[in-house]
Amino acid sequence: MQFLESSLIELITQTSTNLPPDVRTAMKHVLGEETPHTQAAQALSVIATNIDMALDDEGPICQDTGMPTFVVHTPIGVNQLVVKRAIKAAVAEATKRGKLRPNSVDSLTGKNSGDNLGE
Repeated sequence: MQFLESSLIELITQTSTNLPPDVRTAMKHVLGEETPHTQAAQALSVIATNIDMALDDEGPICQDTGMPTFVVHTPIGVNQLVVKRAIKAAVAEATKRGKLRPNSVDSLTGKNSGDNLGE
């Protein structure tokens, strides 16, 4: 449990800033197949540039980094409350570091929690 939070921050960073190699290969293929100088080609080029910039700068690939969802399986005896606290702390820290965009907005008040930990 000693390194759980830092490992989770690294996991969040990788999943929000770096696409897998097969997706990168598919993007490269699609870019090569698209008719040059079309709006579609321009849009794909912008997406490809953003993907590269996200990796280089460790910034979010997309404006909407989605809702962090964790499925956790623990052996008997592991304190799940400690795991839950580590996940929440990692999400808040990743948001603070700019790896996730603060997208958690209360649907009634319209207020953004700023740390992606809104109800």
